[in-house]
Amino acid sequence: MTSLAQLDPATRQALVERLKRIEGQARGIARMVENGRDCLEVVQQLAAMRAAVDSLSAELVQVMVEQCWQRDAAASSKTLSQVIRTLVRAGR
Repeated sequence: MTSLAQLDPATRQALVERLKRIEGQARGIARMVENGRDCLEVVQQLAAMRAAVDSLSAELVQVMVEQCWQRDAAASSKTLSQVIRTLVRAGR
């Protein structure tokens, strides 16, 4: 099984930083809802957060292909298929 532990520390840290920014977006949206902000503003922020998550997902797949699966080519095809199926289902 491919593990993020296989990534170099700088790449892992960059991914964590992006996740923290997304987490901050989610907290900001929660505050907007609590404060009764305009619906359009909330939807716009939700769309921005989803775009950030989608972008991070695509980057993570790329990083996994480039760094993790190069080490284990035999397992990569099956694992890549599983990852793609998961992303496609999530995008529905």
